Amino acid sequence: LSPAAVIGQETASGTTSEATEEQVRRPNANDVLDRTPWSVMAFKGWSNYHTLGRTVRFIWDYAGEDVYGVDVTYTISPNTGFGGWFDRNLAARFQVGGKMNARAQPTGVWIPELSAYFALRWRRLPWNHIVATTFSMGEGLSIVSDVPEVEMITTEVGGTSRLLNYWMMEMTLAVPSMPYLQLVGRIHHRSGAFGLFGDAQESGSNTVGLGIRWHM
Repeated sequence: LSPAAVIGQETASGTTSEATEEQVRRPNANDVLDRTPWSVMAFKGWSNYHTLGRTVRFIWDYAGEDVYGVDVTYTISPNTGFGGWFDRNLAARFQVGGKMNARAQPTGVWIPELSAYFALRWRRLPWNHIVATTFSMGEGLSIVSDVPEVEMITTEVGGTSRLLNYWMMEMTLAVPSMPYLQLVGRIHHRSGAFGLFGDAQESGSNTVGLGIRWHM
């Protein structure tokens, strides 16, 4: 090839590379959330008698238990090696969180609950210029002061336990011009993880709730 052709190919290649980078870095309403790693959420939920599989399919039978909670989350920056791996390979943010609940029982008893978890959150969605949306799934541990009544009633195999596996699934919605103020929908799930927690083979509960999250 002539020098002019080589230069032309290099120029075209450089232009293509720049265009690809521009597509990857295209602004998204949720990009500003990387400036505010901390967030706090106020939450109210209602517990379901049904299993997790039925709960995610919106099959509902209210168990008479209301759950009030506060959740604090920290997002690992994608500019770090650890956070950057999840950004590059899964297009997600890695988060760690803690949640404190007060579970109001049908009998009038209040049961404190503490949960600690890690989560992956997907923020860069193509429709965020219309509704700024995120999806998240998390895994961790949950401990209560006493076993909730719904867990005693619904346990069919094995016993119950104060310490159980914790799993959550969440979606947030926000106005694109205010992505740091979010409406939250979350499934809060406690379970024995098929016998991982002693005799609690099928013990657990499922709570569906709404919340407001503020990034700061």
